Amino acid sequence: MKAMSGLRFIQKIALLAIFTAAFVLPFFNLPAATAAQTGLSAQTGDYFQNLQNQQNALRTQIKEKEETLKKLQEQEKNLNNQIKTAQKKETTLKNQINQFDQRIQKLAVDIEITETKISQHQLRIRELNLEIKRSEEIIQRNKKNLAELVRTIQSYDHANLLEILLRNKNFSDFLSQTERVQQLQRETQKRLEEIKLAKLKLGGEKTETESEKAELERLTQELDGQKAAAENQKTEKKNLFKITKNQEKNYQKLLSQVEKQQLEIQQGILDLEDKLRFAIDPSKIPAPRPGVLNWPQKGVMSQGYGPTSQTGFTNDAYKFHNGIDVVGGFGTPVRAAKEGVIKATGDNGKYAYGRWIAIEHENGLTTLYGHLSSQIAKPGQKVAVGQIIGYEGSTGFSTGSHLHFTVYATSTFRTEDRWFGLLPLGGSINPLNYL
Repeated sequence: MKAMSGLRFIQKIALLAIFTAAFVLPFFNLPAATAAQTGLSAQTGDYFQNLQNQQNALRTQIKEKEETLKKLQEQEKNLNNQIKTAQKKETTLKNQINQFDQRIQKLAVDIEITETKISQHQLRIRELNLEIKRSEEIIQRNKKNLAELVRTIQSYDHANLLEILLRNKNFSDFLSQTERVQQLQRETQKRLEEIKLAKLKLGGEKTETESEKAELERLTQELDGQKAAAENQKTEKKNLFKITKNQEKNYQKLLSQVEKQQLEIQQGILDLEDKLRFAIDPSKIPAPRPGVLNWPQKGVMSQGYGPTSQTGFTNDAYKFHNGIDVVGGFGTPVRAAKEGVIKATGDNGKYAYGRWIAIEHENGLTTLYGHLSSQIAKPGQKVAVGQIIGYEGSTGFSTGSHLHFTVYATSTFRTEDRWFGLLPLGGSINPLNYL
């Protein structure tokens, strides 16, 4: 009877211990936490140190590229100033050739800048890939450690509680096991938290990688546009030599001829667009307010919209300015003022708008971008607001590098084939109504 009474007493102690330790007892009599369960092994430390060394090397290279960019951007600034100064000089063949050379030199720097940026983003993607590798490894190793804990726990899950209690020499040993179990519980929770944080970090790294890849693609397109602009300048310079035979008198004769032809072209545009402006249906276009369109490029407005007698600039070739002129510097990226579809592109050579792009927007407006040094958007292509579509230039009938920006009512917009190329026409609206 005494033996039975002692046994009941021990069972009561066991039950009390169960309630005191909550759900801890299934882990009793576990060994102390192993290195694999509670920390990183030396091999693991070496693995992560190797990743860190690779990242440090990449960051050093990225920093070096940043220093290179600063120097190139300073060169670009100086060349822009030289081009602006050259444009103010007398219109002579020598000065025109000099401008071509300066633009080609400036575009070479632009190309080097873009190539450096591309290299930077490639390095950053490599660095992010290492970060992703690190996060994935942390997740996998923590999952492995948790699996080991679970297997150990399961091996004792169905043990007889009384048997576990009796294995210990005294109650102090019993409590020591409780502490070890609590330690394993804390370690389990720590591993779960590390997995959670690593997954969050991994998600951010993957998102940033996709963003870097998108920017890399944009820069690659930008590089193509800059290379095209450089080739265009070389071709135009070569053609000028061919036409003028490097003779000043031939150049002045060419200028006079082009201006006379441009006067006829511009008068035809003026007559047609006067009629088309009266055909604009106000109900089919947005009400005037700022922010309907974004500015198409960074720079300063050099001429406004309307009669040239009121815009601060006069030219015998035209009396009405159907858009605004923005000067940002030769080769400045030109961006879509709003999302839309490329309606048409063209090249008028030395006349009218030179190289131009027209974008049709869903709000009833069509925007025109003229005098481009190169075009990188094609008809039918969808473009996002702010997307680069070309680069500032001085093609067509132009007195210097700038962007000509016109806003048309879409219902009036059209293109017509002329001897100098496809000509955009329409009922124009003051762009400042929407910028």
